[in-house]
Amino acid sequence: MIDILGLVAIGVAAFAATNIDDIFVLMIFFSSLTLPVRQVVLGQYIGIGLLIIISALGSLIALVVPPYAIGLLGIIPIAIGIKNLVEIGKKDKFPSRQVVKDKKNKSYLSFLTVAAVTFSNGGDNIGVYIPLFSKYNAVSQIAAFAAVFIAMTAVWCIVSYYFVYHPLVAYRIRHTGNIALPFVFIGLGIYILTESFLLTYM
Repeated sequence: MIDILGLVAIGVAAFAATNIDDIFVLMIFFSSLTLPVRQVVLGQYIGIGLLIIISALGSLIALVVPPYAIGLLGIIPIAIGIKNLVEIGKKDKFPSRQVVKDKKNKSYLSFLTVAAVTFSNGGDNIGVYIPLFSKYNAVSQIAAFAAVFIAMTAVWCIVSYYFVYHPLVAYRIRHTGNIALPFVFIGLGIYILTESFLLTYM
């Protein structure tokens, strides 16, 4: 039986391999003026938590959740990106129109946006976590992996936040974050759908 240090090492490697792109996405989220930091962290935890739960269920009750099925949710970030582009266009035409009101109304829903993007980008997570949980299927082992993934989510958030506010990159990222965010959403959605297509037909 593998020891706890071995489980931790495997968990760290699995999380890092399936969430490399999340660092960039989190940096964009943290640099956005319309997304409070707490909401970004909460949304990231919800998204990762859902992926862990689905993977654990998939391994424990033999529920088959193909990665491409999750990948089809790539339409979500595309829709969010298009919506943000439309809102940017409206702000350009009416720069002072209900800005404060809009921020108050949308801030409490920010975590849902982050959670949706994190979850829809989780096809590779599902594809790795289900076999991992199937091999190490004791409740204690799955709990250990879940604890590692939760801890690594915190590390990902801290690293992303650090880079956003690092003197060498902070100004550029924060200056372009709001403008880049819709295009990042759309690009990420296209990437997820493309990956889903390849998993289905290749």
